[in-house]
Amino acid sequence: MVQTGQWQLDARELAMPEVPDDGAILRVEVVGVCGSDVGQLSRIPASPRIPGHENVGRIAAIGKSARHLWGLDEGDLIALEEYLVCHHCEWCHIGEYRHCWRTDTHNNPDPLRYGSTSLNLAPGLWGGYSQYLYMPAEAVWHRVADGASAIEASLHIALANGVQWSVIEGGLRAGQSIFIQGPGQTGAACVVAAKSVGAGPIIVSGLASDADRLATCLALGADFVIDASATDVREAVLTLTSGRGVDLVVDTTARAGSEPTLIAIDVLRTRGGTMIVQGEANFPDFPMTRISDKFITIRPARGHSYAAVERGLELIASDTVDLDLMHTHNFPLADALRAVRATEGELIDGVRALHCAILPWE
Repeated sequence: MVQTGQWQLDARELAMPEVPDDGAILRVEVVGVCGSDVGQLSRIPASPRIPGHENVGRIAAIGKSARHLWGLDEGDLIALEEYLVCHHCEWCHIGEYRHCWRTDTHNNPDPLRYGSTSLNLAPGLWGGYSQYLYMPAEAVWHRVADGASAIEASLHIALANGVQWSVIEGGLRAGQSIFIQGPGQTGAACVVAAKSVGAGPIIVSGLASDADRLATCLALGADFVIDASATDVREAVLTLTSGRGVDLVVDTTARAGSEPTLIAIDVLRTRGGTMIVQGEANFPDFPMTRISDKFITIRPARGHSYAAVERGLELIASDTVDLDLMHTHNFPLADALRAVRATEGELIDGVRALHCAILPWE
C-alpha cells in the first residue's frame, strides 16, 4: 500500500528485488500502526512511499555474507527498528541509532528509514505496509524470543519508547513517582515500563474521551488516573503525592501545545525532578527561571535506543504484561487506511483502538 497523497493509499505490485549479499528479504508478518503514521498520512508526501516502521517478520531470503555476519537464516522471526544506519559513527557504536546522520529526519535532508523513504529509491520496499521488505546492511534488527507471537512482537517500538522515555531518559527507579500525560500507546507503554522497575505512584492524565484508555492504564499498573477535562491537574497531582510533587513527568501528548510542559514544571518536586517533553510548542516567554529554581532536568521525547527495544522485547517475552490490553485491533493490508484512522481515534464496531496492526497476508 503506497501513500500517494494526503490520506491516500493505493495498492501496487512491485518487482521482488535481488537478495543482497550483505542483506536479506523479510516476509512481513505484522506491522504495527504508530501514532506518527497518522501524522504522515495527514500530510502530502514529497514522493510516493510505503508507510510502516513497526515491522515484524520472517527472513524469506538472505545473502551469504549476511547469513555469516548476522547469524540469521530463512524462517527466523525478527523485529526491525525503523532506522537504517551507517553502523560506523559514534552513535551507532553505542546503540543510539536514532542519532545516526544516515537516518536522522531532523537534520539530514535525505534520510533513510523504514516507513518514510521514497518509493523512487530502489528497490522501493522501504515500508511495512507490504508483504515483503528490503533489508540492506544498514538495517537494525532484533530476534524475537521463542514463544512470542509476531503480533505480540509488533508492540516492540511502542514498549521501547515507554522504556526509553521513562526509565533510560527519565532515570526512573524503584520507589520514584511518575506523572504520564496522555493514555495512548506510548502513555500505556510508559505505565508498563514504570511498573517493571517498581516505580510508584504511577499517575496518568487524559481527557473525558480517554476514559477507556485511562481504565486500560489502571489495568496495566497505574495507581491513579486524572480526567484533565474535569479536574485541576496540578492540584490533583500534588494531592496524590501529599504535596511533594513527582520525580518524573513524561509528556506523550503530540501537538498539545505548551500547556503540558507548563503543568510538568508545576507538578515536579521542589528540586531535582526530570521532565521528558515533546518540544513541539514555541515558548515566547519560556519559564527558564522556574526551571533553574527547581533544578529541573529537561530531556526530549525522541525515539529509542537499541537497549530500549531489547528491553521491550524482554517485557513481551516475560508474560508479565497483559498485551491483549495494549494491542486491540488487526486489519488486512487492503484496510491499511482504516487501521490508521482507527489509530487516530475512529471507532471500530463501537470500540476505540489503542494499538492496531496490519497483517499483510490476510
